[in-house]
Amino acid sequence: MRILRDTTFNDTVLDELRALAERAEATDGHAPFSDDLWQHALAGRIDVALVAGPDSGGAAPKGVAFAGSQGTRRAAELLVDPEARGQGYGAALLTELLSSVDDELWIWSHGDHPAARALAARHDLVRARELLQLRRPASAPVPETIAPEGITVRTFVPGQDEAAWVSANAAAFSWHPEQGSRTLADIRAAEAEPWFDPEGFFIAVDPAGDVAGFHWTKCHPPAPDLPEARPVGEVYVLGVIPRAQGSGLGAHLTALGLAHLASVPGVDEIMLYVEGDNAPALKVYERLGFRRHSVDVAYRRRA
Repeated sequence: MRILRDTTFNDTVLDELRALAERAEATDGHAPFSDDLWQHALAGRIDVALVAGPDSGGAAPKGVAFAGSQGTRRAAELLVDPEARGQGYGAALLTELLSSVDDELWIWSHGDHPAARALAARHDLVRARELLQLRRPASAPVPETIAPEGITVRTFVPGQDEAAWVSANAAAFSWHPEQGSRTLADIRAAEAEPWFDPEGFFIAVDPAGDVAGFHWTKCHPPAPDLPEARPVGEVYVLGVIPRAQGSGLGAHLTALGLAHLASVPGVDEIMLYVEGDNAPALKVYERLGFRRHSVDVAYRRRA
């Protein structure tokens, strides 16, 4: 086995990794990478890029790992081809990854795979964070709501709203190490993605013309290797700036986004992510019919 180390992936490797990610998603039933870290990898904004393959070379990668900034933290992803699991690629990649980064590093395991738990235990890594994925039927009832007085809700306008959204997002998520750090480059990269749809991106504007809140929805296309799969809607980012919190704006934006996703042809389920220790949010989402579907776990070195 060989592991090639660099500070980024070239275009040829990125094409191979896209294919690897699709195979893994078809096998595991969930995306293998965090959206933001994967976007950083595509844009070359990482500083550790590892590719594992057989000694002979020339074959497609059997595994990959990469590390970069995720908000205020340093985080990493690690993925092994489903057909190459159990052959030592994951252990070799994790060893190389940990030796490449001396300071704190959060390593994601999407779906809380048993093999990842065993691998983390062998390297004395501890569970530092749980991110729950919840789902509800798209056909479930949507609460009737109205916008707070003076608030107008419209859809996002590309080329106009990026800077205002970045500012509102930073205010709404000042407590969040990842989401609160989103930049203009991040949203512009998202706009270039095939899934981006401004008609599903709702912006709440106050009488002064400032963004008071937003609900950015997303629609995941079905996995190409699963002909029976259906697209899945997502409550991608929902935020309200501090001075508008408690006004009912969040509930109104939630309802608008759920109704929009339910209207997308083929969407039978709607998903969202929430921190595993956020009990108040979990109660709200449970009242809306969301139920636990899977969990992503971030591991880090023992303190």
